[in-house]
Amino acid sequence: MVAQLVGLEPNELLRFKRLEAVWDQARRGVCDNRTARREQDFDVVTEPSRPPRTPPTPEEVDAMRTAKASGESVRSIAERFGKHRSTVWRYTKGSAS
Repeated sequence: MVAQLVGLEPNELLRFKRLEAVWDQARRGVCDNRTARREQDFDVVTEPSRPPRTPPTPEEVDAMRTAKASGESVRSIAERFGKHRSTVWRYTKGSAS
């Protein structure tokens, strides 16, 4: 592979050389164990590591606002509904505390 390497920063030159080496290996059909192992790691995820980020329903928002208006802390409301504190704060910030 012939390319113009003039004017590249040192880290860009290093990245380019690594990319060129990988390209040459792929062209020749050479594969190391690390590459084969990484390809096996990309399986279908059946159980995500974090819960889905679904917005609260209107009923949950009403319940959050009622709890906040009655003096419950944002932290305890977030724990009760399984939402992040900032989500609860965003939906209850107009409520009286």
